[in-house]
Amino acid sequence: MANDLMCDALAAELQANQLVHAAGAVRLAPHELRRLRITKRESQEKFWGRFGVTQSSGSRFETGLAIPAPVSILLRMYMNGKLSDGDLQG
Repeated sequence: MANDLMCDALAAELQANQLVHAAGAVRLAPHELRRLRITKRESQEKFWGRFGVTQSSGSRFETGLAIPAPVSILLRMYMNGKLSDGDLQG
């Protein structure tokens, strides 16, 4: 399981790097992040906590602050269904 997650994370990172080179920059749109969280009917604290992010930082991400690469990779894997809520619980 851990090896599968690591392989998925590396594949996601490689894909993200390819997109960065092709498009110049890759960012999740803040409104998409907020919409995802609201669709799940979760507070910022609960939603962002699963990614190891504080409520305060999550709020900043939802208003346009750049998301660090490790969090971005987890988010993309989560949004693509490669990670579930159970996978992300500490």
